[in-house]
Amino acid sequence: MENQALTVTPHQLALDIFEDMSGQGRPIHQSTREIGFIRNNIFTRVGGLGIAARRILDAAYFIVATKAPEELLDDKVYTFTAEVNYFKWLMRYEGSRNHAHLVSQMRSAANARVDIMTAPSIEEITEKDSWGTIGLLGDCYIERNVVFILLSGRVIKYVINPYKAHWLSLRASTSFSLSLARAIYDRLIPCEGPGITEWFAYSELLEWPGKVGESRKEVKEFKKHFLVPAIQQLNQVSDFDVSWEPNAERVPPEKLKIRFRFTKKQGADAARAGIDDSMYLTLHNEFAFDAPEFDRIAKNRADWTDEVIERAIEYTRAKVNEGKVTSSPKGYLLRAIEGKFRLGDADRRMAEVKAKQLEDSRNERRGREDARAKVEASLQAQNDLAMAKLSDEINIGKQLFEAADDNVRKDLVQSFVSQLLPQRLIDRQGVARERLTPATILTVNRVVAEAFCTHVYARSKKARAKD
Repeated sequence: MENQALTVTPHQLALDIFEDMSGQGRPIHQSTREIGFIRNNIFTRVGGLGIAARRILDAAYFIVATKAPEELLDDKVYTFTAEVNYFKWLMRYEGSRNHAHLVSQMRSAANARVDIMTAPSIEEITEKDSWGTIGLLGDCYIERNVVFILLSGRVIKYVINPYKAHWLSLRASTSFSLSLARAIYDRLIPCEGPGITEWFAYSELLEWPGKVGESRKEVKEFKKHFLVPAIQQLNQVSDFDVSWEPNAERVPPEKLKIRFRFTKKQGADAARAGIDDSMYLTLHNEFAFDAPEFDRIAKNRADWTDEVIERAIEYTRAKVNEGKVTSSPKGYLLRAIEGKFRLGDADRRMAEVKAKQLEDSRNERRGREDARAKVEASLQAQNDLAMAKLSDEINIGKQLFEAADDNVRKDLVQSFVSQLLPQRLIDRQGVARERLTPATILTVNRVVAEAFCTHVYARSKKARAKD
């Protein structure tokens, strides 16, 4: 039950949606069902492309992602095909019959490249980092109403690599008609954390929309004709509420930087999946559900009732606590929902017994650790006291020696160096005995000097006891 196969592949589902909607003359962004794929974050850095060229890359990568074999060879070139009308629908080509324009946009997409590197940026790269540049579309051509895309296994791995990746919805991405709005959207969707992007240099921002005329590169003109309309479109058609801010109010263009603040519109995923806010927060925060998982819930909502999902959550939590979920709690929960797994009363009682045993074990271990800590603290206190006493004896012995007359000093040194234990100590320190005189014994070697001072203190204490 945990390995149920999907009835249709994402590619087959997209074809079905295309057949339904194209017959009604409806574009992809009006679909009520999700169409998309997991895309690597490096492809959010693509700049210099118009909206049509960006959509071509999205459509091509969707076809690649849904058709690529599981095992890929880096140097092997793989061919992917799609009927041209289906390809146009995926990229929302708006029903244009201008074939020359389509070819021109495919050429632009094929000429685009992106850097791949282990360093955070090209400015920070060192000889220890890896770097590469890859063409985004490889070889492509159209023949007999079929689009052909040829990509190497190495590039395909970058496209579909789930590490540092995000879900790209074609339904959402094709909603944009402004290239800058789409470029900003690309940089928002992989963001994690407090809803704020990094700072982008103004010169970099100028490259995002594609071609920008010289007169439009002036900050005021760019803001009026590109930035403000892009933000307005983002707020109208995307799942984000977006604003922008400069690094300072009045700086020259070469020092100007811009970043974007954003929040996901409240209830976007929850409404799409038909679940309440409490369940949404549990799925999103505890199990890292995002748009693709909520879309799966939406597609199966008739069968995946609230009770089914709640039981699956309880079941998955229990398995996590037992240590039986070793990879992805999110994936485990999805399988539990699909299989309608649940805990029985006996499972709950067993979990309670195990929890009590674990708590008892923790308390016992904590008791042992507390007892050991007390013993160690007591030993440390005794050691500190002994060290303090020894330090006092050394200081008193030094003062007594320095206050004594020459004959007493000479006698103290002679008595010290004539004893067996001090002789061994002196030898271990590598000090010649003949160097130890009343004038030098406190300065030749620190260890020897401290031992001598305790010797003086002991002699003094013994003398006082006789008196």
